[in-house]
Amino acid sequence: MYGVGISQNLGIQRITLNGKNHTLFKNSNGKIAMVDSICPHRGANLCNGKIKGDNIQCPYHGWEYDTKGKLKNVPSMNGLPMNGDLETYPVVENGGFIWNTKKADNLPTQYCQELFDPDWVKVYGSKELDGNIYDWILNATDISHINFVHNFADEDNGIVKNTKIETFDDYVDCFATVQPKASSKLTEHMQPKNGSQIHSRFVSPATSIIRIKLKSPYEFITFSTLAPIDAKRTKMSWCMLYPKTPLMNNPIIYSRFYNKMFETVTQDEAIIRSVEWVPLIINAQCDIFQLKALELLQK
Repeated sequence: MYGVGISQNLGIQRITLNGKNHTLFKNSNGKIAMVDSICPHRGANLCNGKIKGDNIQCPYHGWEYDTKGKLKNVPSMNGLPMNGDLETYPVVENGGFIWNTKKADNLPTQYCQELFDPDWVKVYGSKELDGNIYDWILNATDISHINFVHNFADEDNGIVKNTKIETFDDYVDCFATVQPKASSKLTEHMQPKNGSQIHSRFVSPATSIIRIKLKSPYEFITFSTLAPIDAKRTKMSWCMLYPKTPLMNNPIIYSRFYNKMFETVTQDEAIIRSVEWVPLIINAQCDIFQLKALELLQK
């Protein structure tokens, strides 16, 4: 089960999962479906089609399919030909994300109730990235890279303190103290003097929830989930959250964090696209989080 995208502003979207192309769409009633990308009539790509009422319409000959993949209309004839239906794939919408599963319970979103809390601002985004999904999982569970890849941590003070790891049936928790720094004059007042408390949770198979506390009352959560496009590419979908205070709840702050998330992910991608696999036998203390996450995936 993977998070294949976000539901915000979804119309028609191409989704590639493990090398197979799909079309993800939301009809006029708000129902979301994932179907084969190729129209069985003459092979046109449904991702280039359009929504017509409850259906998705093929761009080539106008054939229409509903959210269950059933062929509903062929404009050039009365009636329907045999064997014209599409294969469908189960999806559910939960917490602003779309998950390729039949059940809406036991999703990673259960560990981030702020996704459902109207008192938190939610900044969603999604991007297809270079790099194998396991490299991105290692990145998501890597605490010490932050000080050297991103400009919101202190490169001159990269020590990770008070590391504590806890393992459970379907997730691993990491608690630690890191030293952030202001990325601009606007964030200097948020910085704590004695480091920031981080709680990072990896939920199998590919979701991370990172909570960071700065100087009170500032707190940020990043909920991100991965899906394998193929052996060399990965899709990441995320939501950055922060309390809806009078100071923070405005379009300028929202836009800044929206752009900042894309910038942060791009900085990670610049490293990941060139990494090569090495045995994970040389480790710092905080790297135990990565190793425990990989052990969880092997269960």
